[in-house]
Amino acid sequence: MAPSPFREANVEIDGSRVRYMEAGQGTPLVHLHGAGGLRLTRAHDLLARHFRVLAFELPEGPSPEPALARAIATLDLDTFNLMGTSVAGAAALGLALQEPGRVRALVLEAPTAIRPDKRDADLERRLSDLATPTLVLFGTGDDVVAPAMGRVYKASMSNCHLVFVYAAGHVISADRPEAFTEVVVDFLERHEAFVISRARTVIHP
Repeated sequence: MAPSPFREANVEIDGSRVRYMEAGQGTPLVHLHGAGGLRLTRAHDLLARHFRVLAFELPEGPSPEPALARAIATLDLDTFNLMGTSVAGAAALGLALQEPGRVRALVLEAPTAIRPDKRDADLERRLSDLATPTLVLFGTGDDVVAPAMGRVYKASMSNCHLVFVYAAGHVISADRPEAFTEVVVDFLERHEAFVISRARTVIHP
């Protein structure tokens, strides 16, 4: 296996270091990791062929969005695409709501921000005001959050696209990196013109 092109770096925010990994060139794609800390998958390497990928370690605390916004600003990212995986979906949504003019498009990979047992009416109301083009992906084999929850995001957000990826579990980017990259790149390049092909592809095996 070829070595990953990612390099590790840090930014100083309020006396604390925020770690991130970076590779690639072009339009910035900021990724916020899920549970278990900052870990790269093959999908990161594939995405770095199309974008300047910056995978951030989430700052500690219940509301990491302000620190993340400052960390991103120190890197002179005026606008950027944003992706959140699993539990980081809440932070990605919070950042998109906080910085709507800076987030070009939003990708949520198996987000847990809305749970079937803990529906947050206030969050769902706020999401209705979010016009940022958004892609929500769930694996059909997700055993952490029911894939059907994707329809709640689609119903709550005015500019939301929902995709189910077959033969993938909770972390789609690890289970099916090529399929994940294909759909994410297509969405980030086309936004509202994004359409999943009905032909047999890595999304529809």
